Amino acid sequence: MMNSIELVVEKRVASNKGAARRIRRSGKIPAVLYGEGEPKALSVDAKEWSTHFQHLSGNTIINLKIDKAAHDVLIKETQGDILSGMTKHIDFYAIHAGQKLTTMVPVHLDGQSIGVHQGGILEHKIEQVEVVCLPKDMPEFFTVDISNLNIGDSVHISDMKIPENVEVRADAGLTIAVITHTKAIVEEVESDEIDEEGVAEETLDAEEE
Repeated sequence: MMNSIELVVEKRVASNKGAARRIRRSGKIPAVLYGEGEPKALSVDAKEWSTHFQHLSGNTIINLKIDKAAHDVLIKETQGDILSGMTKHIDFYAIHAGQKLTTMVPVHLDGQSIGVHQGGILEHKIEQVEVVCLPKDMPEFFTVDISNLNIGDSVHISDMKIPENVEVRADAGLTIAVITHTKAIVEEVESDEIDEEGVAEETLDAEEE
């Protein structure tokens, strides 16, 4: 289970785009909290968000402090500026102790594979999976050991260590990562096949003559 991280926010009056721009110019980010009755308009300190929160995974539980009240929330959605990379708007969703969550959890690869040392290429095909569980059981991430993978080997969803109270909504046979041959090896094999075909054609032509 992952620990929650605290974020202090302020209430604001829901307003138009012009007011939202003024909030941003003052060093704040407009935000909305859903899941606690009527949506609540909030503002978040932009510097604190960019320093501690902007790069958190979507399954991170945030303890949102509003005046004297506290709410455990997930980041439902963010809107960012393409050029600056800064967050322009945040949607939070309140979660409750007995309510199961459906969210995405990252899949991390651990170790240096034998196949990569042999010249193979690591392909990380699944970087996150959908899970369903209670907030208290939410894993921060899954770790899959790839150190024993040779060229041509792969690991699958079935190879993950999944806690008893966590449901992963993905086919057990899906490939998480695979060690493939390098491009040079593939080209060499293809070249050998072409040469063999050429020799065979030359032999056939000679026999026909």
